[in-house]
Amino acid sequence: MSCEETQKNFSAYLDGRLTSGAREVVGAHLERCPACRLHLAEMRAVVRAFGQLERPQPPTDLVATIGDALLIERAARKQQPPLPLWLFVFNWVRPRVMPYTIGALTSILLFMAVTSALRPHVGLLRELARASRGDAEDAQRVIIVSVVPGQPTDMQGLMPSLNPNGALAQLVRTPAAGPADDDDMAIVADVFSNGKASLADVVQTPRNRRMLYEVEAALRDSPAFVPASLDQRPQTMRVVLSLSRVNVHDRSY
Repeated sequence: MSCEETQKNFSAYLDGRLTSGAREVVGAHLERCPACRLHLAEMRAVVRAFGQLERPQPPTDLVATIGDALLIERAARKQQPPLPLWLFVFNWVRPRVMPYTIGALTSILLFMAVTSALRPHVGLLRELARASRGDAEDAQRVIIVSVVPGQPTDMQGLMPSLNPNGALAQLVRTPAAGPADDDDMAIVADVFSNGKASLADVVQTPRNRRMLYEVEAALRDSPAFVPASLDQRPQTMRVVLSLSRVNVHDRSY
């Protein structure tokens, strides 16, 4: 079961509405996926917080008050003389047509006023747009990956090299939108002899949770690192990946 399918069953999992087989599948996925465990813990905290809210109590005389108001309204309607047909139609049409008519006229007037006020500044805005577009091309956001071995002191120099053709490298080279620190994270990964890796733990969770899921998918889809024989590193090792985004103004990088 993938992360997306597992998270779709979180609500039923927390409510105890899953079958025994489905619950075992979800539980098995949670044991090996720290990202889904974190998501489930947050959802459980939200459900617990809602469960602690007090249910508002209606006033004791609510039913009697509503009944009295209905009786008064009914008596008032009986005392009113019947309206002529044309006045009845007018009263029915006016609240349904007038708001749209007034709103449309107001929108047209506002549009004309704003257009007239901004017309002298259109040229300046175009120049600023060209300048900002040029700056944006030079300030492309990228993801910088630093690898710190999570091993004893005698293995500190044996860091796995990133596979340039892997999904993680493609994610590193992909520009991302949003604030510069939204994607900052630190994760623990197990790197195997063939270059593949799996997410073992989350040390620092990013503000943008989608980035965590993308990194986990990149580790799963293709070998993120070169084989151990090329790096002369151990067959299997645990590393800490620290990912952050910086603004790069020099295109030579």
